[in-house]
Amino acid sequence: METALVLCIPEAEGLVSTWRLKYDPSAARGMPAHVTALFPFRPFETIDPTCMAKLGSIFEVFPSFEVRFSKLGRFPGALWLAPEPAEPIVQLTNALAAAFPDCPPYGGAFRDSIPHLTVAIGDQPLLDSIAGQLIGALAMPIYSHVAACSLFAHQPEGWREARRFPLFGARAG
Repeated sequence: METALVLCIPEAEGLVSTWRLKYDPSAARGMPAHVTALFPFRPFETIDPTCMAKLGSIFEVFPSFEVRFSKLGRFPGALWLAPEPAEPIVQLTNALAAAFPDCPPYGGAFRDSIPHLTVAIGDQPLLDSIAGQLIGALAMPIYSHVAACSLFAHQPEGWREARRFPLFGARAG
C-alpha cells in the first residue's frame, strides 16, 4: 500500500475543501489539505521500526515553521495554493530524499519539486472558474504553523494518517 509524507494544513480546509472533495481524487479518498513533503514514500508494509526511527531523527531536528498562502499557482491540469516561504518545505523534501534515496520526490518525474497545496485537478475552464472565485478570498491569506509531518497510508478505505512526527520546537496545542 502506498504512503506519503505530508504537512497537513487544517487552516486551508474552510477555503478549499469543497473544491478538493469534488476535483482532487486524494481528498475524496480521505487526504486532508496538505503540502507534500515526499511522495511516493515506501510501501507501508516495508516501513519497519528502523525506518520509523530514521524518520523521527529527521523530524526531531527540523524546525517547525510558519507558512502563509496568498497566491495561486498552476501546473498543467492543476490549480494550487503556493506556500510562502517555500524554502522550509524544499529543505525538508531534500532532507527526506537524501535520507531515502530510493524514494525520489514524485518518483523522479520532475527535475524540481515545487511545494503546493492542490485545490483542483481539471481542464482549463474549470480551473479558471475556481481561480476566479479563490483570488478574492486570498486577499486574507491563510496562515499556518507547521508543527508536524504526517505519514499517510493509502488503505482500502482511503488515505489514513498512520503516524504524526512533531518537528523541532513545535509548540503544544
